[in-house]
Amino acid sequence: MWQAIRFGRLGRLVRHREKQPLRNDLPPVSVVLVCHDHAAQLRQTLPVLLAQEYPADYEIIVADMHSTDGTKDLLEELEYSYPHLHHTHCPATARDISLHRLALTLGLRAAAHEWVVLSEADCTVGGTQWLFRLMQPCTDGRDAALGIMRYADGRGWAARRWQFFHLWQQMMWLPYARRFAPYRADEACLCYRRSHFLAHQGFALSANLEGGAATLLVNQHVARGRCAVSLLPGAVVTQELPPTRRWRQDRLFFMETRQHMSHTLPYRLGYATALLSQLLWPLVATALLGLTWGNPYVAVPVALLWIVLVAVRQWQCLQTARCRGLRSFHWSLPLLLHLPLLWDCRAWLAWLVSDRKTYRKRFV
Repeated sequence: MWQAIRFGRLGRLVRHREKQPLRNDLPPVSVVLVCHDHAAQLRQTLPVLLAQEYPADYEIIVADMHSTDGTKDLLEELEYSYPHLHHTHCPATARDISLHRLALTLGLRAAAHEWVVLSEADCTVGGTQWLFRLMQPCTDGRDAALGIMRYADGRGWAARRWQFFHLWQQMMWLPYARRFAPYRADEACLCYRRSHFLAHQGFALSANLEGGAATLLVNQHVARGRCAVSLLPGAVVTQELPPTRRWRQDRLFFMETRQHMSHTLPYRLGYATALLSQLLWPLVATALLGLTWGNPYVAVPVALLWIVLVAVRQWQCLQTARCRGLRSFHWSLPLLLHLPLLWDCRAWLAWLVSDRKTYRKRFV
């Protein structure tokens, strides 16, 4: 039953937030998009971002990791029509530093406003009210606000795997961030204070790591009670499904990122409990049925209880998926619920035998 409650918590938080009034006294904000050869995506994304219905001043800054597909020409063309669009770029001579972190740093330093929204060029937003809804929890008492990202719908097993595994993790880290210090964050949707970034010297502690830029930014520098979660459905960001080959790479990058994170023990204990319970509770239920099979007065209630718990868990997980705009997993959900343990173990073993240089230097 604890699993069912945990799976449905994120969905309940979203529905509760929908019933609360929206505030109009929002601060000015800068939106920083990191891109590399994303000219086609920027043509689709920028017109919506530049037409946001926001009650305060805002600007869009595109941080380009020296693209070669005409991104620079596109940005210069759009800047003539949109004075609140700006761009910067990483120098081609950058060495011994993650280009993604360098692009984020340049964007944050170029920002004119205190609050900055970090996102990616291959993300789409849900309309002209996106920024207004995303910035609702950004108040004087916060240093960061975690946004919700979902992967775009796609066909096949790879799409289901990406969507479900990200949903599984968000069901853990988003409710945790509301009650305790933030553990992780999505790089595609994060609100952060510029002054807080500069005061902690940005990515100085992880400048040459490839993965986990947003995660380490909140994990290492945002204190308990200083992080909010933007739960409104209209604030969700949709990111393109990555190539299949990215699955293993991203998992390996996170295993390396974990070694540099702070205050991890409480979260990891809860995460491990959730993973192991997925394996242990079916074994316990099967053992009870085997021991009581000859006594229908005991076996039947045990079987019914098992079925009820499975149904409630499935329903709660599907409700949370719908609140995030995901399609229902239906027949694949019982299988998917048992796979995070396998995926994490496989990534951890691969990380143990891999070359540590894989996670450093200048990957784009």
